[in-house]
Amino acid sequence: MKKFLFTLYFLLILSAAGLSQQFKYAWITDTHIGSPGAGINLESVINNINNRKDITFVVITGDISEKGTDKELETAKSIFDSLTIPYYIIPGNHDTKWSESGCLKFKGLWKDDKFAFNYHGVENIGMNTGIPWQGGGGHFAVEDLPWLDSVLAATPKNDQIIFYAHHPLDGDVDNWFDVINRLRNYNIKAILVGYGHEDKLLNFGGIPSAMGRSTLNDKDSWGYTLVENKPDSLSFYEVTTDSIPKFWGGIKTERNNIPYIDSIQFINYTDQNLSAKGPGVSVLWNKNLKTTLIASLLVNRNNVFAATENGKVYSYDLSGNLEWEYSSGETIFSRPIVYDSILVFATIEGDLISLDVKTGQALQTIGLNEPLTSQLIKINVGYNGRQTTAVAVGTSKGNVYCYDIDTFEEIWENHSAHGMIQTKPLYINNRIIYGSWDSYLYCIDSRNGIINWKWTKDRNFYYSPAACWPVTDGQNVYVTSPDKYVSAVDLMLGRTVWRKNNFNAWESIAISSNKENLFIKSYKDNFDIVSAKKGNLVKEIKIGYGLDLTPITPLEWKGNIIFGSKGGNIYLINKDNKFIPLLFLGTSRIQNIYHVKKDIFAASNMDGKIVVFEIK
Repeated sequence: MKKFLFTLYFLLILSAAGLSQQFKYAWITDTHIGSPGAGINLESVINNINNRKDITFVVITGDISEKGTDKELETAKSIFDSLTIPYYIIPGNHDTKWSESGCLKFKGLWKDDKFAFNYHGVENIGMNTGIPWQGGGGHFAVEDLPWLDSVLAATPKNDQIIFYAHHPLDGDVDNWFDVINRLRNYNIKAILVGYGHEDKLLNFGGIPSAMGRSTLNDKDSWGYTLVENKPDSLSFYEVTTDSIPKFWGGIKTERNNIPYIDSIQFINYTDQNLSAKGPGVSVLWNKNLKTTLIASLLVNRNNVFAATENGKVYSYDLSGNLEWEYSSGETIFSRPIVYDSILVFATIEGDLISLDVKTGQALQTIGLNEPLTSQLIKINVGYNGRQTTAVAVGTSKGNVYCYDIDTFEEIWENHSAHGMIQTKPLYINNRIIYGSWDSYLYCIDSRNGIINWKWTKDRNFYYSPAACWPVTDGQNVYVTSPDKYVSAVDLMLGRTVWRKNNFNAWESIAISSNKENLFIKSYKDNFDIVSAKKGNLVKEIKIGYGLDLTPITPLEWKGNIIFGSKGGNIYLINKDNKFIPLLFLGTSRIQNIYHVKKDIFAASNMDGKIVVFEIK
């Protein structure tokens, strides 16, 4: 009898455990607050959810805002906070590409950009795939992968896992395999993503998956997805104006053998075919900081400096020895500058900080009370009756400030722009030229900050010449923009000289040392050499690197061109216009490459890998 009762009790527990996994929740994605009608659509969705009694929580998978502005995110939060049940949220590429807060606003409002919670034996995990200030695909931050490891390790063995991201976990996320390889070892049930604005069943690396519709009006109706979770399945229903859930697809719970995705994370291509004609590459030293690098490296005659997103600055000598490390406790997106014995860097939190270049000791700090978002530049300016070297920096509000490097006394300020300044301003002939995310290119006087001219050919925010670093031949300024145009603007007058859109340009540009040619990395596959004088195509080099919207400045060296790609490759185009792959640093975007000395170069990627190499 005891044995019978024990068996019955055990079966009841198992039955209750199975039933406990049956529940419904709402899945919202791509709300795009800031676009026309988006707020009204989201309010209608929230009202519908609040009026239902069968929904237990809400998951929101990115593109919360349209342009990532603080105001849009605040508006979104005020609407989401009207939910009467818990909600969990991650950002998307629209929340990170143009973020005026350097993505800090999202974390400030929602405490994090990822989540993990367990509900009735189902572990729900959401991770950010948006990349700060870059579009054209997603990436899992190198710091977030150990966090995922810890969450998975703490998940009970028999609990099912549903994973959420904004981008599809295929080619849209360059390091998608880093997550798939982890999930395959656990009881993964499904992956749910946004991004595509449609209801669709998918499969990522052998894991059943689904994409959900946007809350925006589609066929004259707002909408969201109702998810029904059962131990053996997930069912998806579209809920629209009539409030009647309409089944559109489902996923069966099956424990398939999910294959391991093998991915080599370093290749020296010149070692693979030693008999081929071309350069050889020797890696002199490398470091892996295992933390996100938004800023490219700074190289001077004695050191290589790296400034990481988490606020640290590293100084290495040219042999790769760490000389010092400084932690600001803030957030760094822009490349530092060095003048004499002083290194200066800026933070998203709004501080300008100087360090002793030899020891890394802090010298001075000044707070500007707004995010410092541009790259820094040095300028020569008259101040208090003497010539001095100053630092100029742009902000998320469109302001430019100029400070004496030695004293951090303000020399002048400019408030012409009305959008974030992201670029590295161009400094030439007492002029500073920079683009802003308000669609304009600006020229101000470096001596007093007074505006000389502003230029635009398209008032569309998305086509602003804001991310590329302008270049000049002394007569014209050259910029690229996401409308695929290359524009030549008269340096003195701010008038259009020529404007061409037949190179598939995006936000990458450089100019040859003789000032005759422009180097354009197109947004897909090709590299173009263009006449600076007339805008005519000189040479098109077919490379085949795929879609690549990463803003870079190609490097010219001894008649060769060296540049990195979104896919992690470093290429060389030789004097005969033949492209040669040199190195693969791993599945992460390569930043600008810098000449150290002689035939030695320094490169870095977004995951914090630094490589100093010699071209033989």
